[in-house]
Amino acid sequence: MKLSSRVSRRLVIAIIFLAVFIFSGYGLIKVSQPIATCFDGAQNGQEEGVDCGFFTCGNYCEPTFEPPQVISTKLIKAGDKDYDFVAEIANPHKDFGASEVTYSLKLFNGDAKELLSRIGTFYLLPNQSRFLVIPYLTTDKDVLNVELKIESAKWQKVNSLEGINLIVRNQKYTVDADSGSSLFHFTVLNDTDFDFEVVDIEVLLLNSKDEIIGVNKSDIRTFIARTERSAQVVWPFPISGKVSKFKIIASTNIFENSNFIKRYGSEVEKFQRY
Repeated sequence: MKLSSRVSRRLVIAIIFLAVFIFSGYGLIKVSQPIATCFDGAQNGQEEGVDCGFFTCGNYCEPTFEPPQVISTKLIKAGDKDYDFVAEIANPHKDFGASEVTYSLKLFNGDAKELLSRIGTFYLLPNQSRFLVIPYLTTDKDVLNVELKIESAKWQKVNSLEGINLIVRNQKYTVDADSGSSLFHFTVLNDTDFDFEVVDIEVLLLNSKDEIIGVNKSDIRTFIARTERSAQVVWPFPISGKVSKFKIIASTNIFENSNFIKRYGSEVEKFQRY
């Protein structure tokens, strides 16, 4: 059926009004949306997260991470009001490591009075369970309570740990008969193709029940690839209890570029990729 010219005009006018209404409403919605700022610590506008979003802020939003998990803590009495502390920390992420984990440690007496506090950082490799060793804690009074908090972690993606192999062997624990000092000797093989500025060593002494009765730490400097180095740690006092087992963890900070010694002008980038 053919429409009259009058009906046709009304239909065209209605369509025009409808189009204007739709686009005006869309414009009002766009205007009413908060503007993305990308620097105010809040998610607004078209930001995909807090101050992030590739098309809005020019950066990617980091995935949500679980914090490093504190598996266990132990304070070991090393003398009169002298203590060593150890905590087992686990990284729940298999593809991300933490280049910098910030922690706070507080020691309290029986009246809940803070006797000593420490703040520090450590690194955590992907899917790693490592020990945080803090020796030489001296207080004025006996410690009855300890509190360890993980304050923050800076996560980085690690594509592969292939090629990082530090082997500990030739372990020997002895006690000096004259001074009563405890000594632990060992060697470490840098079974990699990389020269490292620093390799960190954590030493745990255990009794027959697998209880930690002594902890210490050291490091090896300028560790050349495919070489072996001898080292030792010393406790200037007898270890309380019989030492039956050892745990020695050798690791290196793959997130720190300066830790990879560059030879022949070559660049090491494999372990610093995001």
